[in-house]
Amino acid sequence: MPGLDLAATPPASAAQASMQSWQLGAPATGLVWLKDTLVAASGDGRLHLHEPDAARPEARMVHQGAILALASDAANDRVVTGGDDGRVVATGGEGSAELFSQPGRWIDAVAVSRKGQVAAGIGKSVLLWRGQRMHAIDFPATPSALAFDRKGASLAVAHYGGVSLVDPAHPMRAPRRLDWKGSHIGTTFSPDGRFVVSVMGENALHGWRIKDGANMSMSGYPSKPRALSWSADGLLLASSGAGGAIVWSFAGRDGPMGTNAVTVGERDVPVTALAWHPASPVLVLGYRDGELRLCRTDDGATLVLGEAHDESIAHVAFSPAGESLAALGQAGTLVRARIAL
Repeated sequence: MPGLDLAATPPASAAQASMQSWQLGAPATGLVWLKDTLVAASGDGRLHLHEPDAARPEARMVHQGAILALASDAANDRVVTGGDDGRVVATGGEGSAELFSQPGRWIDAVAVSRKGQVAAGIGKSVLLWRGQRMHAIDFPATPSALAFDRKGASLAVAHYGGVSLVDPAHPMRAPRRLDWKGSHIGTTFSPDGRFVVSVMGENALHGWRIKDGANMSMSGYPSKPRALSWSADGLLLASSGAGGAIVWSFAGRDGPMGTNAVTVGERDVPVTALAWHPASPVLVLGYRDGELRLCRTDDGATLVLGEAHDESIAHVAFSPAGESLAALGQAGTLVRARIAL
């Protein structure tokens, strides 16, 4: 991936970056930050951990097969992975520890709460760890995505027919069902916990106001909006699925209902990955043709970080402090950049 292009006009607050890049040697499957450590997952079962001052990432083999799901657990200084070997593994500085193993069953959804609770989907069940104890929760349809709310007080489980809300403190209680016909393949809570949103299989988003279950349809996408990210103030939800980031406002009581979405970073090429800066009104956008951009949402100013090439951007993420960002190409090109906004 090419380096920073300063020929483009940067945002008025001047962005500067020093960029490093590496080839992981296998297709990309996930990207997270664990404090200042960048962690990338690949299709050959390896995690690649890059410390701030290291010359290159450290590769660790943690699965016998592809890593299918990856989540950061800052509360316990570890990452949690699920693989096509049927294993759930927690990896920290001291090495890896297996949480669960059932060969022949894929683990393609994991989530970690701020309290260190871990959830993983297998078959038609969700496994939930609270401390050393594991609970299995069965569903009528296969869970396709998992997400904890910001407090760790609720777990959203996306599946065919809607989203179910699980109380992690009382996992044996029947989940609360939020119904909507169709396939639901992704999910996220609003940071204030008022809304939950799912990615539909029909090129749309669907949301619910949790207090009363009111429905919110967000349609019109040319492709599936698989990447979702909330703004630092928690009022805006950015999504992929079009030739620019589609941004919905959740500032009012009814969320995006009665408002129009806006498009940021619009091009003739689909956005495939995006993330909000943790403190500033800035989005990083990755496109199908490999271009990488910073876009400031208050005035639309943009900065091209990486020019178009042959590798689609699969994942992007800002570090928790917002001082660095990372991008992972579909074929396994990993980029780390230090950013000053």
